[in-house]
Amino acid sequence: MRVTQAGIPRSDMEIHANGQADDALAADTHVEQPPAATTEGSSSKIGRFFSNLFGGDEPPAEIGHYQEAVRRGGAVLTVTVVDEANVSAVRSALYEAGAVDIDERVTQWQNAGYQGYDPSTAQYSADETAAERQSFAVVRESLDVGKREVQTGGVRVYSRATETPVSEAVSLREEHAAIERHPVDRIATADDLKAGSVEVLETAEHAVVGKTAHVVEEVTVGKQASERTETINETLRGTEVEVERLDGKAPGTPANSADLPPTTRQ
Repeated sequence: MRVTQAGIPRSDMEIHANGQADDALAADTHVEQPPAATTEGSSSKIGRFFSNLFGGDEPPAEIGHYQEAVRRGGAVLTVTVVDEANVSAVRSALYEAGAVDIDERVTQWQNAGYQGYDPSTAQYSADETAAERQSFAVVRESLDVGKREVQTGGVRVYSRATETPVSEAVSLREEHAAIERHPVDRIATADDLKAGSVEVLETAEHAVVGKTAHVVEEVTVGKQASERTETINETLRGTEVEVERLDGKAPGTPANSADLPPTTRQ
């Protein structure tokens, strides 16, 4: 319980509730309750508590509001503190645990016809208490957008040998011995009568084929990342709760309520 975490021993706490709520409250708060508590007994305890707290013969009107809260199935937790410094800590701990402002709750009752606590009025039944505390959930859907990676395709690169027939024209040169004979009519000389020989070599060019491999292009395989923005359009569902004020009703008619706030004393 949050109050015990604030440093208040359980022996300094007491729950005031009708018989239907005693066991559940005691189990939730771990505060021992007397057996077979009744609305009259709890109301009397609340009256004595406030009499001790404020003194005097005329108790404040707020006592009846707390007694009415118990009659309607609520609970009042009283805490005894010996150090005033603990008051704020106890109050904060209880409100963090969901304690209700009694003034706000009384205003709701008065809008439904409540005019003050009447000891002769019967306590709420379990059904009446449940009806008064009926709750409606306010639901909101939230949109969670994530990302997942999917395979969209890819490329496969092959390297294979190719053969391409080509034709190339080349000009080839040849040299041949040329023999020419001409008719001559003259007197022979001594040189003409000498023996001799001459050799003329013939030449021809032949095509010589050679191949050299040249790298003309390189293909690089890799990945290139890019980003894009996609707008997600979705409809979120939920519920809303509307509060409508109704006309006043007779005293004792159930109205919306919850557990009441605790009080403290020194």
